[in-house]
Amino acid sequence: MVFESDDFSIELVEDRDLNAIIDVYNSNKKFLVNHMETDKVTYEWVLEEYESMKKAGFCSCKVVEKSSGKIIGFIDFKTGEETYLSLLMIHHAYKHKGFGKSVYGALEEYVKSLKSRCMRIDVVTHYDDTVLDFWVRNGFKKCKDIALNWTGKILPAVMMKKNLS
Repeated sequence: MVFESDDFSIELVEDRDLNAIIDVYNSNKKFLVNHMETDKVTYEWVLEEYESMKKAGFCSCKVVEKSSGKIIGFIDFKTGEETYLSLLMIHHAYKHKGFGKSVYGALEEYVKSLKSRCMRIDVVTHYDDTVLDFWVRNGFKKCKDIALNWTGKILPAVMMKKNLS
């Protein structure tokens, strides 16, 4: 286990978890259509993404609900003085129930314990205002507009940061 909250354990993704990760991605069709112009990902794509994140030094973790043992999301992040949160995704069936906030809160406490001074996230704009609102509610501030390359597709985005010290 990497870290935990009262309701979740955050554990490193293993090869045996990839089908559950695929299910989380594929439950978020609006995200997939906007970011990749498809409504589902394949095992091969997720495996390639997982391997490339590992090579880039990111920690790819599954979000496991303690009561059921079910994987209900995943999170990719890279710790350092500035921790970069690449992606936090919760299965669509579990959205709007406070799980994302709980997982993010546990991540923030974890990276503070590692002496991270700030957290950064890049948020794609013009597709779902609730995502940007979520990060603002969690204390992030817009730094600048950027173009984000998501699997070869250039998307308008905003770089956001939160001071942790």
